[in-house]
Amino acid sequence: MTITQLTYVLALNKHKNFTKAAKGCMVSQPSLSMQIQKLEEELKVSLFDRTKKPIETTKIGKKLINQFKVIISESKKVYEIINYEKQKTFRKINFGISSCFESSLLPIFFKTLKSKLKNINIDYLKNNKEGLLKLLNENKLDFIITNTPINNSELNVKVLYYEPLMILIPDNLRLSETDTIDLNEINTEKLIVPKSTDLRKTINKLFDNKKFNSKIKSNNLQSLFNLSYSGIGITIVPFLFYKNLSQEKRNNVYHFKAPFPSREISIIYKRKSIKKDIIEEICSLIKKSMKSIEIFSDVKIIDTTN
Repeated sequence: MTITQLTYVLALNKHKNFTKAAKGCMVSQPSLSMQIQKLEEELKVSLFDRTKKPIETTKIGKKLINQFKVIISESKKVYEIINYEKQKTFRKINFGISSCFESSLLPIFFKTLKSKLKNINIDYLKNNKEGLLKLLNENKLDFIITNTPINNSELNVKVLYYEPLMILIPDNLRLSETDTIDLNEINTEKLIVPKSTDLRKTINKLFDNKKFNSKIKSNNLQSLFNLSYSGIGITIVPFLFYKNLSQEKRNNVYHFKAPFPSREISIIYKRKSIKKDIIEEICSLIKKSMKSIEIFSDVKIIDTTN
């Protein structure tokens, strides 16, 4: 069994056609076909049903292909380890961040990372939590930043920050003069929320899936804030978003009563990652960058894993 043979199998599984698979691997069709046949003879199983048009992967073939993907992914780490031992560093780090944290959290630390780790090319992409976890599992990302807790024994979780959720109540909808708001006081039918984001899932859990204002459909937090501020409704404001508001607009944003309902924001990476050392260094740099942000300890984490 060779990595080349496994690569050919994955190509045929993808294209369901020997000619297209061979073209994708930049080899001749007879060569690809011969190597796959040799592997099948070695394993004493048929990976593909060649009588079907297009070719179909057999039941045992599907199970083995999942393992082949792991083998190929792990084999690529050999060169990364060699490079690390030679240079004691990595030239590239790819990370993902939840879309709901990009505008508020990323500016706090990204410039510092670029400055402190000048020899490393640091790139990021945004996605929802599920998408980020999928990319991390596929080794397409080195680490992700999203809300936790998370139930996965194969992942390391390093908490960065506990972020309270606050509430914007325009003057025309203000019912009392207290500085803090009780969750039970909220008329959720006046609450405008993101249509479908990680924050929406948190809000659903916070209010036990009650009915919200369904007339406004947007995922843009700034748009929801502006609509709420104009008097159309009330809305949830994450603390890091609140920090970027003018003092005038902050006057309409209130804390809930303690313990503050909060999101747990963490760095997540694979326990067996060969980039573990540099990821933990990055984690430390981010934490240092956030020391200027107010810290909250009397919090109640909103767990969306259930």
